[in-house]
Amino acid sequence: MKILIIDDSSDFRALLRLYLNKELKDIEIVEYDFDRLGKPPENYDWSLYDILFLDYKLGPDEDGLKWLKEFRNKPGFPPTIILTAEGDEYVAVKSIKLGAADYINKVDIKPKRIAEMVAEAMEFSKRSDTSLNREIDDATRIIKKVHKKDTVPDNKLDIGYKFVRMIGEGAMSKVYLAERAKDKMTVVLKVLDLTRVSEPKLIKRFIQEANLIAELNSPFVVKIYDHGLTEEYGYIAMEFFSRGDLKQRAELGLNHEIAVIYATHIAYGLEQIHSINVVHRDLKPANLMFRGDDSLALADFGISKKIGEVNDITTMGQILGTPHYMSPEQGEGHEVDMRTDLYSLGVLFYEMLTGDKPYTAATPAALIYQHVHAPIPRLPSALKQYQDIVDLLLAKRPEERLQTARDVINVLEAFQ
Repeated sequence: MKILIIDDSSDFRALLRLYLNKELKDIEIVEYDFDRLGKPPENYDWSLYDILFLDYKLGPDEDGLKWLKEFRNKPGFPPTIILTAEGDEYVAVKSIKLGAADYINKVDIKPKRIAEMVAEAMEFSKRSDTSLNREIDDATRIIKKVHKKDTVPDNKLDIGYKFVRMIGEGAMSKVYLAERAKDKMTVVLKVLDLTRVSEPKLIKRFIQEANLIAELNSPFVVKIYDHGLTEEYGYIAMEFFSRGDLKQRAELGLNHEIAVIYATHIAYGLEQIHSINVVHRDLKPANLMFRGDDSLALADFGISKKIGEVNDITTMGQILGTPHYMSPEQGEGHEVDMRTDLYSLGVLFYEMLTGDKPYTAATPAALIYQHVHAPIPRLPSALKQYQDIVDLLLAKRPEERLQTARDVINVLEAFQ
């Protein structure tokens, strides 16, 4: 594999080379000396390279995104990862719209993450433009079909989204980066293929995901802009997060002060959703997202529920969630309330502090057993000041925990 790095900082090029060599084998790295060579000529042979790392800002005058726009249709132009020292959504969105395979803020670069991005970019390059465009055109056509009038208000009949790129896929749903036609707002569009769903509860749960928090306006919770059903598909339009999720950051390691700040912000989000009687039930690093300004928000309310709702979609004894982060009562299929989210926050806090999950096991059942019966783990001596709050969040019995998100906020803010 041959990798080209175009960046105006020789120090950063050297760092990126070090990271790539550490994680990848059988690679050849070429550093393009921008200060000496300037802009690549019109006849530059891009086909020599399998991956291109391209800086967003090159010196005082050159713009990497303009280069991408100019050269992307050249024969053999490689899949491109945009590098940026800026955290706003503009760079992320424009990079993808211009055909970049990915983008990353330089402060987020670590060896493992870079290796993952190279692998993903190589996979991205295997998808031909023809198949990608066909997929986008089909999605656009389907979403513009007439809504089912018994489930969607009349004022949402004309939704109009321009699909940019698929950015995720599940068993029955796909996630796209899209642009809202009426105001050019960039959104993430989650689309459920109703033709592939045989269980009505899954459709109801998809609809409920948006309905639960659509009216909530909180900086600590994902914003839902629009949602509804067409003849064949359901969709949710939500805000785009350019800085990724907590999973990526936790894997790279966090210092304890940052862990406290993140836990506090999660607690603020919980306070907001709990105030409208919503329990998240699936708090985990992949569902905690970062905006361009680095603010954190709760996302993915796919299995959340409204406390006291008569027609709850889930049933008693049904276990939903992620075992590593489940409360004992949730793991055993009992009725849960807001305190189950506080337990999950305790798991997250322990993991952010130590880099390890409090409980591990070979099977989900064994992991749930640990949550129910295993002693609360001890923090390393250097972190012992946080043991009391870990104990209060990971208490086996809900009544022995901190009782509200506000209680958690008050304790955490005392450390800041």
